[in-house]
Amino acid sequence: MMMKRIRVLFVDDDDVFRRVIEKELVSVGFDVDSHASADGVLKRAEQWSPDVALVDLKMPGEDGMSLLSRLVDQDPALPVIMLTGHGAVPEAVEAMRRGGYDFLTKPVPLAKLEATIRRASERADLVHENQRLRRAVGMASNADTIVGDSAPRQALRDMIARVAPTDASVLIEGESGTGKELVARSIHASSSRSGQSLIVVNAAAIPTNLVESELFGHTKGAFTGADKDRLGLFEAASGGTIFLDEIGELPLEVQALLLRALQFGEIRPVGSAKTRTVDVRVIAATNRSLLDEIEAERFRQDLYYRLAAVTVRVPALRECRDDIPQLVDIFIARNAAKLHREVHCTPEAMRELQSFDWPGNVRELENVVSRLCILSETPSISVDTVRALCSPHPVTPVPTTTLRLDELEKATIISALERFDGNKTKVAEALGIALKTLYNKLERYDLRSFYIRGSDRTD
Repeated sequence: MMMKRIRVLFVDDDDVFRRVIEKELVSVGFDVDSHASADGVLKRAEQWSPDVALVDLKMPGEDGMSLLSRLVDQDPALPVIMLTGHGAVPEAVEAMRRGGYDFLTKPVPLAKLEATIRRASERADLVHENQRLRRAVGMASNADTIVGDSAPRQALRDMIARVAPTDASVLIEGESGTGKELVARSIHASSSRSGQSLIVVNAAAIPTNLVESELFGHTKGAFTGADKDRLGLFEAASGGTIFLDEIGELPLEVQALLLRALQFGEIRPVGSAKTRTVDVRVIAATNRSLLDEIEAERFRQDLYYRLAAVTVRVPALRECRDDIPQLVDIFIARNAAKLHREVHCTPEAMRELQSFDWPGNVRELENVVSRLCILSETPSISVDTVRALCSPHPVTPVPTTTLRLDELEKATIISALERFDGNKTKVAEALGIALKTLYNKLERYDLRSFYIRGSDRTD
């Protein structure tokens, strides 16, 4: 793995000393940008984003102490190492008070200077990582946040901002796993109905014979098992919003009833002769082309045009690769909190995650990051572990929404064991863990039967 080249901003008016130190620092692998005075240094720091600043204390014009203060004001995370030809305790104390990282006396041995710079850079990396994770945790705590600064994501947020204040029906289109429910929640949260209920309905998850009753309710005796009146989801959502996910799965006869609810604000419970008025905003979502469904006579054209008063398209993750690091940070923050340990992704691993097409979109990315956090034996998620989990023949994804972390880990290990026919060496490599760790987990999850399966192929 290539070591990061540390950027050092070096300011010293002694030309000979500056050239010698610059040459030595470059020889040990640092990138150095040197200056003879404080003039223009602040602007250069803003443009170049150094990892460490090395500043001489005594200089003509603006002195090092003043420059230290201004550098720290501009970037509190930038470690500034002060140099002086005459070590003095009061000056060292003042430098530390102003936010300096360390105070070294000339002539400073190269080995000591190099070590100090590396420690300072590591500290800055930790500060930046902490800041990034804090931002991620903040975003992770807001369930209605559309994450990402890419053009497609910005366009999506703009569309939500325009649509939310209206009371129009909305049709959300997008591939599976893109976050259509999150968009629906964002629209509701930004609408005048935000103080009322948002009822989420997965149309595909309701048995066909119960869809009408679930949506519109029923009266006692309406059918076998209807032993009491039951309020439907439309009435439960009255005053608020109902989100109908996978709207294309609704039976045609229920589509006709939904159309009436949209047109007239009326529903009729199963078994009742009376209609009831409801005040509900309808947001629907689909991962398939409803126009194709209309062509195949599986979806009503009049309902489509009533639903699609406003259409919001959610971009696929492959269209927003620049947003992947931000999403990964959020998912890592969530998992790290559950695991009660520090986890972070190396830059190489992050670039690898950005290189994949993610056919399962954000849901698939979240699933993979969860497994990476659980299975990583060190705080750093490595590029090798990412490649193992995201290879052309990866371990079969396991749903994360209904599993505890230990259940998810067990399911992932079983999936890997089945894929590699019990070859535990290959399983350990695919999961990015040591073989001994795998055996410990087999014992922990009572998977001892796998000790025998493939035991002659563990080398």
